[in-house]
Amino acid sequence: MMTLAERPMTPVVLAFLSAALWGIWWIPIRYLGTLGMDGAWGGVAMNGGAALFAVLWVVVTRVSFRLGLNGILGAALVGVAVSTYSVAITMSDVVRVILLFYLAPGWSKIIEWAFMGRGWHWTSTLTIAASLLGAWLVLGGDLSLSGLGIGDFLAVLSGMAWAGGAALIFAGGRSSAASLTLVTCLCATAIGVGFILLGKGTVFSGQATLIGSGVGAVAGLVYVMPIMVLTLWSAQRLPPATISFLLTAEILSGVLSGVLLLDEPFGAMQAGGALLILLAAAAEVLKGIGGKNKPVCRQG
Repeated sequence: MMTLAERPMTPVVLAFLSAALWGIWWIPIRYLGTLGMDGAWGGVAMNGGAALFAVLWVVVTRVSFRLGLNGILGAALVGVAVSTYSVAITMSDVVRVILLFYLAPGWSKIIEWAFMGRGWHWTSTLTIAASLLGAWLVLGGDLSLSGLGIGDFLAVLSGMAWAGGAALIFAGGRSSAASLTLVTCLCATAIGVGFILLGKGTVFSGQATLIGSGVGAVAGLVYVMPIMVLTLWSAQRLPPATISFLLTAEILSGVLSGVLLLDEPFGAMQAGGALLILLAAAAEVLKGIGGKNKPVCRQG
């Protein structure tokens, strides 16, 4: 009998669940800011806490730490994505950061086509067009780079890093989610520390507090590590574009929570941009269900 982990829809459901949880990532980051964890410190505390508990998990369970080069590089790139995303949230509107990050499905389609030998379909063109037009609307329909802040650039960079990392993890073969989580969290922590050290005297460095560091470490255990495991486990079993599209569920939880709790500006233009990104996601999922390329390509 097929186990739950072997069922084709399991990684799809878990990716969707992790996306909903990623959407409220900004809440602990902003809360840590109220505890004096400015700049990149909030992300460092959370990712560092998750890395510490991932080490303990690997040691206690004696799980195999066998990772190929693709797996290591992929997990490291996801770490870059997590770290830059954390910093971006402190520097720009939550809604803007989330929606700019979700150019990621477009990057993933390009990677699949250019490097993984997957075909380019009409939905691929729709994905790119909808993502770019959606981002343009989210930014207020302004083509000028003068309207973009550092947080916006970091959000786009985060999406690119995620797309590359997801592709490498998918191509890297099977390995334990605990190992991938450990590498991802260690890399995210290191990148965050790099922001602090290299950005000394700027908005990146900020400051830390003992209480904030402790709260951040606990958040790393109860929040970051579980969703990281769910995401990376699913990333090994789903093509990069598919999981990137599924993770657009983050838009629903992230944007809605940002608008409701922070009263951030979200007019008709931003709503239209969000709708375009979600339509691109729906097109990819429907193609996977009705066509030859099923959403789940790897079992086990």
